[in-house]
Amino acid sequence: MQKNSENKSQIDWKNLIAEQENSGLTQKEFCNQRGLVLSQFVYHRISKKKMTQPAGSVFKPVKVISKEAPATSGNIRLSLPNGFQCSFPCSFDVGQIKRLIEVLLSC
Repeated sequence: MQKNSENKSQIDWKNLIAEQENSGLTQKEFCNQRGLVLSQFVYHRISKKKMTQPAGSVFKPVKVISKEAPATSGNIRLSLPNGFQCSFPCSFDVGQIKRLIEVLLSC
């Protein structure tokens, strides 16, 4: 007999929790309107979530996808203090660009 009253209590809390979630009210507002004790409501709500949460599913697997820098098309335009201007592809190696600038500045 006691088991039935425990089951009834669980069903009532389950329904009340569902009502609150659909009501748009905060837990506190809902409890005040229904004459419920907020701490009891929160306790049963947390208990319900623990029971419905599958074991071992606290963390979800994450797949990290590496995105390389998008290939940019176009050219880099360079105007040097000595008046020399040049344009070269964005795909040039940084070392090549540095050496090219050093050479052009020496002219």
